[in-house]
Amino acid sequence: MSGWLIIGASGHGKSLAAVIRGRGESVVALSDSFLMGRQEATGNDARTASLVTFANSDGSHPAYYADDDQALLYALEHSLNIALGIGDNTVRTRLAEKILARTELRPLCSALIASSATVDQHAEVAALGQVLEHAHVGPAASLGQAVIVNTGAIVEHDAVVGAGSHLAPASVLLGAARLGSQVLLGSGARVLPGVAIGDSANLGAGAVAVHELPGMTTYIGVPARPMNHRKASL
Repeated sequence: MSGWLIIGASGHGKSLAAVIRGRGESVVALSDSFLMGRQEATGNDARTASLVTFANSDGSHPAYYADDDQALLYALEHSLNIALGIGDNTVRTRLAEKILARTELRPLCSALIASSATVDQHAEVAALGQVLEHAHVGPAASLGQAVIVNTGAIVEHDAVVGAGSHLAPASVLLGAARLGSQVLLGSGARVLPGVAIGDSANLGAGAVAVHELPGMTTYIGVPARPMNHRKASL
């Protein structure tokens, strides 16, 4: 199969369209209710302007759906691969769970891997996972469903990434490090070897995790610390 349905026309959806074009494949369908709402609110064809970045190499444009269920039915009828163009971890995880609960859609949910990315033959990338341009996934690494390894990000050997997590561009997860579910690594963030980060934690841009960090918290700095942390006065 070389055709794709992208659900979500956000900036991340545009990045996925570029990855698909780079593979020599086509975005056959696009689903995003927000574009229809924007068109109705502004009274102009904002949808058409937004769809320009989803055009294929041959100049063709995807079929547009404002309803995800209709788009999924179209994907099933035409054997289209499904990609989730949604950066928000919570929303993407919920949608992935909804799609994968439908047995007939599971064969359409293979990972999307950019032609310039490197994924070791002994790594695992689960359904609806994404490995974007120039990213790297090393030996024995494991990525859960709907994980995003964004442009230039690195997941080293034996690292584990929980479902719905997102490694932003140029972030690094070093050997045997572990991310829980729905973790966000900001651009340029690093997790040192063997370090674990709990569910739904955010590691800010450029931050470095040097020891285990509990979930449900945002961390910043080098070494990473809770965002509301204040150094004691000397």
